Amino acid sequence: MKKWILGLLILSSGAMADFEVKINTKALYRDSFEKLSLNQQNYILDNMDKIQSITEATLKKETLNLKKEKFIDDKNVAELILNTDGSIKGIEFIARSNERRFDNITKKVLEEAVKNYPKPNEPTPIRIIFEYKIGKMSIGSQRGNDQAKATGEYIQNLQKGTTRFNHSMNQQIREFETSNDGFINANLNPTYCGTIKLLSENNQEISNGTYSSYAINKEVPKGKYKLLVQTKETCNINIQYP
Repeated sequence: MKKWILGLLILSSGAMADFEVKINTKALYRDSFEKLSLNQQNYILDNMDKIQSITEATLKKETLNLKKEKFIDDKNVAELILNTDGSIKGIEFIARSNERRFDNITKKVLEEAVKNYPKPNEPTPIRIIFEYKIGKMSIGSQRGNDQAKATGEYIQNLQKGTTRFNHSMNQQIREFETSNDGFINANLNPTYCGTIKLLSENNQEISNGTYSSYAINKEVPKGKYKLLVQTKETCNINIQYP
């Protein structure tokens, strides 16, 4: 099977303002891609760059008013069935945003953008990830790391088990080290009390192996890692690593 992975930055403004559309065939379709017909597979592999570009132009128009906000961190995954005449058979969310307004923006963007999508030879499922982010800290930059240290939010030695993160600190980075290759697993309680991201030692975001910003299940080699925690209320976070 052909493998095709593409992520495109849609809009960037301010300290950290990223509104993204991501199309990752391997991750989005997983085992179901092999179950699609050859025509459907070829359409997805041959046309997703066009679909992404068209969606980008529409998203720019719909997110202009978001740039004035100070903090956004949300994501959803949508699926639509694109018919041969260019119409769609509904829009469903594989993963919803924490805030319904972003689901509404995604739906509005897709309903408009689909008018210009290439038409398939047979009804074809299209899956797209939308990410909405605005914040003060830039992950993967030394400046962002220094800022975390300066504000007391950078803390070493995150132990296995459950740790309480007080909402008063809002954003924290915790460092830890695995002793062997294996899986890092983490989850929030309550589930929607905030978001978590897995970072490398150099502050590069590591795809967590799921669609969710509320859980991590990622196989990694032995090494040093960081957990970026952004709270909306006081959170209990359970993490296990080898």
